[in-house]
Amino acid sequence: MTVEVDDAGWGDLVGGCVIVARRVETGEHYVGEIPVEFFQGELFRRKKYLDEAAKIVEDAMRSLGVSREEEVRICTGYVLSKARKRLSEKGYNVKPTKITGETQRLAEQTFLKSLRKLGLILDEENPKRRFRSLLDGLAKTLPGRNM
Repeated sequence: MTVEVDDAGWGDLVGGCVIVARRVETGEHYVGEIPVEFFQGELFRRKKYLDEAAKIVEDAMRSLGVSREEEVRICTGYVLSKARKRLSEKGYNVKPTKITGETQRLAEQTFLKSLRKLGLILDEENPKRRFRSLLDGLAKTLPGRNM
């Protein structure tokens, strides 16, 4: 069996960061989110979002019942760097991988859902194109936002 781990929202202007772990053969998955507070102030300066990402991935491994023999493909992005290291140290079969396909789509869609909860309606899964949509959405709601 193979498990893929991907993130979405890292580097976006709004919201936290979603992490999805998905067992490729069955579609069974686990979703966690690094709250936006980890990307602000002292927590951000101390890079505590890396610890939170690692914790979410460890929780996902437990929840999905991932064995040490299974291949765990983890996105090569920075936010998951500590998760890759920690799982490797615990004996998991970690393969840093560029995640594409269904796991990536699930992560992006889950992140978009989290933005909808904040009042931003976006359909753009591509992070590079989503940036402009986020700017436009924020500009429309800025007068009513509490800063």
